[in-house]
Amino acid sequence: MDTDSVVQERAGKSIRQWFADSGEAEFRRIETEVVQEYCKQSNVVIATGGGAVLNPLNVAALRQDSFVVHLTASPSELWRRISIDRTTAETRPKLTDADSELDELKKLMLSRAAIYAQARHAEVSVESRSPDEVTEAVLILMRAHGVLQR
Repeated sequence: MDTDSVVQERAGKSIRQWFADSGEAEFRRIETEVVQEYCKQSNVVIATGGGAVLNPLNVAALRQDSFVVHLTASPSELWRRISIDRTTAETRPKLTDADSELDELKKLMLSRAAIYAQARHAEVSVESRSPDEVTEAVLILMRAHGVLQR
């Protein structure tokens, strides 16, 4: 389950529009409801937006009975991916006052680094990896941590 998609579906509008209409605090409140809801389910992969871990309630819920993997990439790789995603400008809110998108990503990554480190059980770089390779890396980590049987 992608929490951002669920929030957008329930609101009937993009996150960018949600931020403009109701503000980030209201978005984060609904996001927390969605995270809490899906954390109660079994056998589900939950993909959160980057800001979900800003709320300690989300981190606690995600870590309680789950294995939290932080997927990482360099700011330049993230910018490349965002640039080729045609829906990004329509859906993604501007989160900082930085002059450029790349500066925005660098600023966000730096400001959230400690939070991500505390929230995750493991980290996997997605840089230069296919989705299948990322999946295999996550599965290897889950087996190594005893979360998944061989």
